[in-house]
Amino acid sequence: MQISNILLPVDGSKYSDDAIDHAIYLAGLTEAKVTAVSCYEWLGYMSEIPDSMIGELKNKLREHTDQVLARAEMRLQEGGIEYAIQAQAGSAGTVLSKLAKSGDFDLIVMGSQGHSDIAGLFLGSVTHKVLNTIYCPVLVVP
Repeated sequence: MQISNILLPVDGSKYSDDAIDHAIYLAGLTEAKVTAVSCYEWLGYMSEIPDSMIGELKNKLREHTDQVLARAEMRLQEGGIEYAIQAQAGSAGTVLSKLAKSGDFDLIVMGSQGHSDIAGLFLGSVTHKVLNTIYCPVLVVP
């Protein structure tokens, strides 16, 4: 199997950090490009929250995503590999499945868990969704 493009979902968790290490290692062996992606999603309308506060919360979500990507970029840069970073609006599982189905990636390297909710107690809910909706090799890093 030729590996030339690796999709690397990042969320700032310990598991995500471990996945970065594995992606850097694999990219170094194969000369692959790594695309680090972090997703942010506003969960919807909440009538009890003022509009001004909603705007502020949305900005905080995006700022957090930018911080996660900045940290990932620093590590990828230190790894001396070719890379790109992307912030994507939307549900992480949906966004990652769509990216994987694009055919642009040969491998997904992701942590076994992330900053998800109780639905992902044993295997992260985003990891679970990606594993069940795509047909691309996935390396799940514990």
